[in-house]
Amino acid sequence: MLKEALPRQALQNLDGFSALGRVARRTASVFVLSIGLTACNATTSITDLFGTQREAPVETTNSNTVDPISAPDQGLIPDANPWPSDAALPEGEGAQLPTLYNDDAAIFEKRVALLLPLSGQHADLGKAMRQAAELAMFDIAGDDFVLMPIDTSGTYQGGQDAARQAVDAGAKMILGPLFAESVSGASEVAKSANVPVVAFSNNRRVAESGVWVNGLIPEDQIARAVGYATSQGRFRFAALLPQNDYGRQIAAALNTVVSRVGGSLGRVAFYQPGSESLQQTIRDFANYDARRANLRAHKAQLEANGSAGSKRALRRLEGVDTFGELDFDALILPATGGDLRQVSALLAYFDIDPSVVQFIGTFGWNDPGLFSEPALKGGIFAAPNPENWELFASRFERTFGKQPPRISSLAYDSTALAALMARDENQMSRDALTNPNGFVGVDGIFRLTVDGQSERGYAIMQIGPDGAKVVAPAPATFDLVF
Repeated sequence: MLKEALPRQALQNLDGFSALGRVARRTASVFVLSIGLTACNATTSITDLFGTQREAPVETTNSNTVDPISAPDQGLIPDANPWPSDAALPEGEGAQLPTLYNDDAAIFEKRVALLLPLSGQHADLGKAMRQAAELAMFDIAGDDFVLMPIDTSGTYQGGQDAARQAVDAGAKMILGPLFAESVSGASEVAKSANVPVVAFSNNRRVAESGVWVNGLIPEDQIARAVGYATSQGRFRFAALLPQNDYGRQIAAALNTVVSRVGGSLGRVAFYQPGSESLQQTIRDFANYDARRANLRAHKAQLEANGSAGSKRALRRLEGVDTFGELDFDALILPATGGDLRQVSALLAYFDIDPSVVQFIGTFGWNDPGLFSEPALKGGIFAAPNPENWELFASRFERTFGKQPPRISSLAYDSTALAALMARDENQMSRDALTNPNGFVGVDGIFRLTVDGQSERGYAIMQIGPDGAKVVAPAPATFDLVF
């Protein structure tokens, strides 16, 4: 029996906080859930989100199985799983699912397709995201919810074929794909069938009406970090970006992002990662030669003066490489991994001091291998509050015996969203997905907009001697997001 939703959906359980979801009651377990941002005075807690309300899914021996996963305690129909249990996933191909528009089960079941790279070089990532989706389903789904994993192989054609199979199998909603190329392929089929897509990509270019990009979008992370920087008195921004699609995508948003919080964007430079010209690019960006010449000229003036004050000033300049201020006090660096390590070291070499200039990154900086880099000390980046992730990762490891990849939370949150919308008749719709109050999940608050974009609330992390720590918590409401 369904229970009417609270006025503004909330992440709470009447018996204690539980899970992402719309308020509903299961007669068997008296399991009451809700979804979104609360207008109540209760404090949202994520702890019970990973409780033991249901028996957790078990590890399967065949990572390429394509059997749809039915929610526990199915009781609506005699045979809740019409797919053969020995169905095999053809290597490099989408799963071959039967057309089920006319079978009895389709009348009752709420079928949701999960499009992931379950074969090829990203198969391990796809499998982990599938497992995260299974956790959400076993935690939250109603008796009539069925999850249909389908392989995309991580390609455009794979995404298109997988979406077609999903539509033919009666999917009411599509979760995924993961990669932008696959999303483009899937969206063509899904739009023509009027099936909403909630993709895991973080590339805004593939977003459109009815196709939501629900990944951790770097432009939004930069916007949050830039806003925090202005609150700390930094208003003059520059950017050093990789010369690739990712860098150009960031560049296209920078003027809007910076001006929205009252800052000004000065120099923007592109570099070719790993190229022989990288050193010269950063040398020019740092205006190193001119600042070096300024130092020589200033020292000459002091030496010519010869006063006691000039001699003290000369002593203070010992070991200094340049003289004169930069024309920016905050630097946006969206590079990650080895590229970031190389670029930040060169910035320090050419006298851009991170104790003077605030370095700003993205969630890709959340890498313990980078925290010991001296040039990144004091740098900030936006990220979901880490406590929620730690709880989820612990639950995942207990269930599957391994640590999950960081983006697997996207699969959990999106499946939870679909499962709980499926509890109410006709709620797996665009209007329901674009509830302006938003939703709450492992990665904090998020909401989907009518143009296919997503918005999230991020915390601000700062790199210090002991790793990255939260210096500004994630907002609890959307009027505080940016």
